[in-house]
Amino acid sequence: MIRRLFRAKSWIYAIALIAVGALGACETTMTRPVIPELSFKHLPALSFSVGRIELLEKYHSPLRPPNVEHLFPTPISAALRRWSDDRLQAKGGPNVMHVIIEDASAVAEELETDKDLEALFTTEQAERVDAHLKVRIEISDENGAVLAFTSTEATRSRTTPENVSLSERDQLYNDLAIAVMNDFNTSQEQGIRRHFDNFLK
Repeated sequence: MIRRLFRAKSWIYAIALIAVGALGACETTMTRPVIPELSFKHLPALSFSVGRIELLEKYHSPLRPPNVEHLFPTPISAALRRWSDDRLQAKGGPNVMHVIIEDASAVAEELETDKDLEALFTTEQAERVDAHLKVRIEISDENGAVLAFTSTEATRSRTTPENVSLSERDQLYNDLAIAVMNDFNTSQEQGIRRHFDNFLK
């Protein structure tokens, strides 16, 4: 009798192991796709008669809702730093250029969605993300006196649908950062050529 019970328990244990193994084999690992870091090396560099270029970040993300800029694959402030490294070059001189990030935020706002029966068969936009970049660039002499400056702002918005996946959200955030940076780049270059003409080399 004891031997029969032992055999029965052994069979149950073996079946349980097979079941757990089968479940484990069915699991799939969800990996988020790697999104390339933003780069501006394909654009011509802007050279200035300054001794150095310093980037100052006055904006600090609160790292909590409704702000979402820290969730971007490349946060807007990091994209601006890359833009500065790729596009601005110091060619020597007593003056100093300061690139000042005054705002690099992205704020999410929940949108109202329908709760009726028809809404069950449609995908609605559930959230809007507003991204804002504000940058001031100054050229100062060795005493700190500002010789020239330009200030540029760029704002873009995107909406996200209901049940958006993590990879889709990453791509949307990345597209939003690219759109803001493209607007900023165009406007900022115009401002540089207008206000920094005496310092361009």
